[in-house]
This record gives sequence, structure tokens and C-alpha cells, in this order.
Amino acid sequence: MKREVIVASLMAGMLISSPALAQDKRKSFDEFRKEILNGYSDFRKTILDHYADFLNGEWHEYESLNGERRDNTPKPSRVPSVEPSAPAPSRPSPTRPSIPVPEKNTPEVKKPSPLPERSSKPAPAPATADEGEEQFEFFGLPMTLPQVDYNISYMLSTPSDYASQWKALDKAATAKRLTPAIKKLAEKTGLNDYLTYELIKAYIDAKFPQADASSKLSAIHYLLANMGYDARIAMSGNSAPLLLLPFKQTIFARTYLIINGEKYYVFAPEGFDYNRLGREGIRTCALPKDADKGNKFDLVLGELKIPFRPKSFNFEYGPLKLTGEVNENLMPILYHYPQMPIGDYAVSSPDPKLRRHLVEQVKSQIGSMEGDEGVETLLGFMHNVFDYATDDDFHGFEKPYFLEETLYYPKNDCEDRAIFYTYFLWNALGKEAQLISFPGHEAATVKLDKPVDGTAYNFSGKTFFISDPTFIGSHTGMVMPIYKMEKPKVDYTFSKSANND
Repeated sequence: MKREVIVASLMAGMLISSPALAQDKRKSFDEFRKEILNGYSDFRKTILDHYADFLNGEWHEYESLNGERRDNTPKPSRVPSVEPSAPAPSRPSPTRPSIPVPEKNTPEVKKPSPLPERSSKPAPAPATADEGEEQFEFFGLPMTLPQVDYNISYMLSTPSDYASQWKALDKAATAKRLTPAIKKLAEKTGLNDYLTYELIKAYIDAKFPQADASSKLSAIHYLLANMGYDARIAMSGNSAPLLLLPFKQTIFARTYLIINGEKYYVFAPEGFDYNRLGREGIRTCALPKDADKGNKFDLVLGELKIPFRPKSFNFEYGPLKLTGEVNENLMPILYHYPQMPIGDYAVSSPDPKLRRHLVEQVKSQIGSMEGDEGVETLLGFMHNVFDYATDDDFHGFEKPYFLEETLYYPKNDCEDRAIFYTYFLWNALGKEAQLISFPGHEAATVKLDKPVDGTAYNFSGKTFFISDPTFIGSHTGMVMPIYKMEKPKVDYTFSKSANND
């Protein structure tokens, strides 16, 4: 029997066998529809066929919550350094002396220019769309999608407006004609879930430049939902349009609300004052609790396959020199990327080819050093090739770097150095390492071949020694004095088992 026949029989049976419905004529159509759909949700998990009905139905109000902060403690405004009288941790074996604290001027230190110089090579030329295609820009990069004829309203103000636009998009078979091409383009360029949302947003903005943000967000919501994502359209108490997206990771510093135990982060039109939401609240349509609403968004980045625009870098200290070219086209994509847990920056890899190139350089230059000498050499390199600035001072907002960004920007702070340092401890030197956080500070630890006299802790049966790339002049085993009594939190472990408990 066809599914449609089964559905019809099921609904007809419910109509006949519901004495409560027959006895209570005051029941509204919305309540009646809700009863049918709740019973029907177990049979058919998707809600897409009925989404317009839900948009036109009951909307619940939720209280918004201020975005979480990864750490409320201010970072030091100046880079911490070892006091001249502080001794370095000694090693048990007299035949393996500690490496002396390197002088700033010897050996030669080469640093990037104070501000990143733009590449002399031109940006990608705008692509010419072929017949049957339309062009738009994605973070300055030319993209094309098939020409699909459909329209959206100029402005939406009420739940019934949002329902009507959904129905119009469905009637034009917009999702069927467009979403396969969006998925193909996202796969071709290596876009993750979040950047797929950004891609759709750029496309809708370009296709309907005159439309109000309400209509645009509604169209974005429609496409995301039809691509299998749990996206929701919402309105503030003053009817400002909002998009609600759930993520696999915590997003810091972004307003969110909780629906049926799940966090949904708020994405509003450009220039929107999020402080309004604390006064106005947020309304979104009610969906069946047991329905399959779609997938959460993943923020972890894999390889981004986008045009290469080179920006040279050259970092050198002692026996270690890192040279190459970073893809300048990555930077606009990563600049306002949602702020996620430090471990997710560690596992992301927007440019694996560049990373492999750097790993080979580190291996060839210091990888064959005896014992733990390579660790101390890499630590000294970290202390001397980068200039320090807090994110607030340099960017005006909290901005953890992906490893590629550390090669691009002339200044960085503690979490950027810790991510960079631990990546090469593990991938180039083969040393198990951890990203750890103190109040107001991100640091690193490493599992040494031979222990030193210094600060360490046991984790899963292994001993990790503090090795801080921001504590200038320190050696492995030395912790900043203000953190001697603090117990750090492990954010990520670089190891074969990748045990991040």
C-alpha cells in the first residue's frame, strides 16, 4: 500500500475514533491539527511537509540568555616573562644540562612587519556566470549556483507571512531545484555546516538585495531546513526577524535560548542590538517534540578548497626557521568565525597542505635532537618570534586564532601560541601534549622522555610538565608564579588515543 494511502487511513481513523473531538465542538482547528500531527509524528519523522502549518500556528515565547564567556578573567596586558633571578628546572642527569635562557639579540631574531602586508598578487577576478547560472560573492570569492526562478516577499511581519512565504517557495519547488547544487558547491569548496549557512546567506543577500531581512532570513531558514538542518525562524518581541541554530559545540559570547533542553544560538540581521532581546524575549513556532527536526551545525573546520592568494611569512630563531606562504583568502572567512572551545581550534585544519609543509620543516631542523632538546628549542622559538597583544587590544574582541592565522597576523596572545606550540610538539616532535587553561591564561604541557624538576601533573597515568609558550624565558617545568596554586583545566590532548576527558 502506498504511503499516501496509509497516511489518509490513519488520519481518517483518528477523525472517526476520537469521541473527545466529537463532544467538544469548541476545540479550535489548531488544537485539532496538533492532535493529528502529534499522533502522526511517530509514523513520519520529517516535519517539512507540514512546516507552513506550524509557522501559521502557535508561537511560544522564550527568554534569551547572554552568551557564555570562555573565561571571565582578564588576560595580562603585557607578556609575562621570567624574573632574571629565577633558576631553570634541573634535569636528573648531569650529562643533559638545561638549555640556558636565550638572549633576545643572540641569535638573530626575524619577525614579521608590524602590520600584515597585502600580497602583490591580485585578488581572484570576478567569475563570469555562464548562461543558466547566477554569480555571488562569498567572503570576496566568486561563487555560482544554477539560475532558479522564484521570488520572496519584500517584508514579513506576522507568523502567517512566514507561513505564506514557505508555501510559495515550496510551490516553486525551490528546495528540490536548488539544495542539491548548494550541497555540491559546499562539498567542492570544503565548507562545513556553519560555512554552508554563510554560503546560503551570501547567495540570498545577492539574489534579493532589496528585500527586508525578515524575508531573507525566512528564505535562508527554508533552504537550511530542506538541507536537513535544525534551523528555526523566530521573532523578537518587537517582531525583528531572527534565526535560531543549534551547534555541536558551545559558542561563546553569543546570545542563546533553550528549547526542550537544546541550546539554540541567535543570529540576527547585521547591526541588530542583541541587548534588546533581554527586554523583548523571543518567539518561535511550536514543533512536535518527538519529530526529527534535523541536524545540529558543526563548527570544526576541515580543508577549505578555495583559491590561493599567497602571503609570505618568515619566522626564525636559533636553529629553527619556518618559511612559506599562507592563503590570504582564508583570513576573511576565519576573522569573525564563531568563538568555540579551544580544543576545536586544535582539531580544525583549514590548510592541511601548509601544515604538512611546516611539520616537515620542524622535523628536518630539530626533529633529530636528542631526548627533549627539541622541546626546549621549539619553546625558545615560540618565546622569541612572536609579538604579544591581547585580542581586545589588537582586534577589539576575543579572537582565538586557527594555526594559519598565527602565521598571518603580527601579534597574538596566549591561546594562539598554545595551539600553535602543541600542534608541533605532537605532529613534528611526536611529544604528547595538552592545552590547559588557568584563569585568564591558556598554556601547554608536554610528556617528556626524562622528567625535570618542575611543575607537573598526572593525567591518565602519564606525567605532563608545564611548558608555557607565553611565559617568556621559561623552561619546561616552570609555571607562572600566579598559577602555582591553581589547578588547570585540560582543554585538549594531542596523543594517539586523543583522550580528551
